[in-house]
Amino acid sequence: MEKVFATPKEGVLVRHENGKQLDAAGEPVERNSYWLRRERDGDVTLSAIPVETAETAETEIVAEKTAKKAKG
Repeated sequence: MEKVFATPKEGVLVRHENGKQLDAAGEPVERNSYWLRRERDGDVTLSAIPVETAETAETEIVAEKTAKKAKG
C-alpha cells in the first residue's frame, strides 16, 4: 500500500490505529481509510513523503534485513 507523510495540525493529539501517538513533526504512514478520515476531519495533513525521510526509511529497512540475516 502507498505511504504518505502525516503531520498533525498544531495543538491536535492524533493517534495511530494501534493507539501510539503520531509524532508532532509528522511521520510516514500507510495511506488507508483511517488516515484519510483523519485528514477529512481536519486532524492531519497528508502529503508526499519528504526525500530525506524516504532515504532514512530505506536505510532502516536495509539495516533490519542485514540484522536478520546475521541472526540466522
